Amino acid sequence: MTTVQSNGSAVRPTSIGRAVLWIAVALLACLSVLMINGKPLFYFDTMGYVSQGHSALFHIGFPGKSPIHREEVTEVATGKGPDITAEIEADHTVDGSRSTVYSLFAGTLARLGALEGLIALNVAAIFLAVWLPMRIAVRHWGLHIPLSQAVALPIIVASFGSLPFYAAYLMPDTFAPVLILAVATLTVFARVMLVWEILLVLALGSLATVSHLSHLGLATLMAPAAVLVSLIMSRRQWWLPPALVLVIVGMGYAEQSVLRSAARSLSESEVVIKPYITARIIQDGPGMRYLDANCPDEAIPTCVLHEALMHSDDPMRLTASHIVFAQSEELGSLRRLSPEDQALVSDDQIAFFFRVFRNDPFGIIKALAHNVLAQTISVSVDMTLPTKSIVEVNAPVSGLLSGAFEHGRITADPGWLRIVAPLHAVFYALSLAVILILMIVPRRVPGEVKALTVMVLVGILANAMVCGGISQPATRYGARVIWLLPLMATVLMIFARRARRFDPVGEGRL
Repeated sequence: MTTVQSNGSAVRPTSIGRAVLWIAVALLACLSVLMINGKPLFYFDTMGYVSQGHSALFHIGFPGKSPIHREEVTEVATGKGPDITAEIEADHTVDGSRSTVYSLFAGTLARLGALEGLIALNVAAIFLAVWLPMRIAVRHWGLHIPLSQAVALPIIVASFGSLPFYAAYLMPDTFAPVLILAVATLTVFARVMLVWEILLVLALGSLATVSHLSHLGLATLMAPAAVLVSLIMSRRQWWLPPALVLVIVGMGYAEQSVLRSAARSLSESEVVIKPYITARIIQDGPGMRYLDANCPDEAIPTCVLHEALMHSDDPMRLTASHIVFAQSEELGSLRRLSPEDQALVSDDQIAFFFRVFRNDPFGIIKALAHNVLAQTISVSVDMTLPTKSIVEVNAPVSGLLSGAFEHGRITADPGWLRIVAPLHAVFYALSLAVILILMIVPRRVPGEVKALTVMVLVGILANAMVCGGISQPATRYGARVIWLLPLMATVLMIFARRARRFDPVGEGRL
């Protein structure tokens, strides 16, 4: 018995079976860390997303039992629990640096007792982001292997790196590489895509953009590269790919605008974006030198933060993460200010950046270059593994099918990371070497596939600029996108070995 496809070609049951097998193996590879650990991976802010999502559902008319035990949260906030980044929001404020869209997913799934649904969302987005460009590329150049294998192989190879750690992560980080793939797909293939393919990529890219504030910066930085690559590839309708990329960027800004309007109308709250930029340039030096030279000054709102920083001489108080999150007397500064002063500092961060830049442009540029380089090489998966403090912060949260937020089989004792981290680094270096070789060798890989790879590399660099330059270099931010290197190396190798002649039957193969 055979199955007849819409293009008239027949697909044998054995071909369907092989396709299902390839996808199943890729799915198992993607979920390998979850299966080995027996528990999802989570971070400090996992509770913050659940809390904000529950609150948003309440304000839009969906009351329900809170998935967070407030008495335990109070212990954290009053110092009886761990002194770390627990997100206890001030009255009448909404954290604009935390995605409302992703929070709604987290809050809804927590109420249903199925937070693992976030993992299903991660995996679905990954497969869709890889399937779409491979489908289009196979349709135009053909391959010696079916589409199912062409999609599965790169995912399987990438799963030897950080991919399965982020697939199991109850945080929106997986959508950063998904966004990079979506923007790259539109940039290279928009002129030959079907309408429904364009709409699907736009939907995927828009979801990725609104899932985290850093993703909006990532999409914005990739937009100029989309213009340049589109012009180099063809002058015919060169404007179409960057225009579609701008739609994705626009969705990110629209989400921020809607959030502000909804916060005011539904809960009489103001949206506050934590002063990550201020904290970054204080830690780097130029910001602190500027404050030392100019404070106290009522015309500079950030001087209230400078005063709080002077209450301790612990050098760790000047690190960006402690400035923004710490609450203890020795390390806390921003969080020890009144909600009104916190809002003043947050609202002043852009103006403060430009004041410091005018005062010390070379210091800012030097720090930015250093941070971007540091971020580029920070690729360990260590920050996806919950520590004791992370477990304690998330202890008040219910909603997992697998029980309480606690350590799994591989997170309680992460000693294995001393072996795995160097192996990952070597794996990524080899992947980059393969990419560079196949990009240089002429006529082995279609130019469009090479252009797709260039856009992915641009996305990895843009991620380093946004996260390292604006926030702070962290392995969590580097590792979330670095698995794109082995993914694209495998894609290039597949097309380097493709059949020389296009097989029309292969266009529709599973």
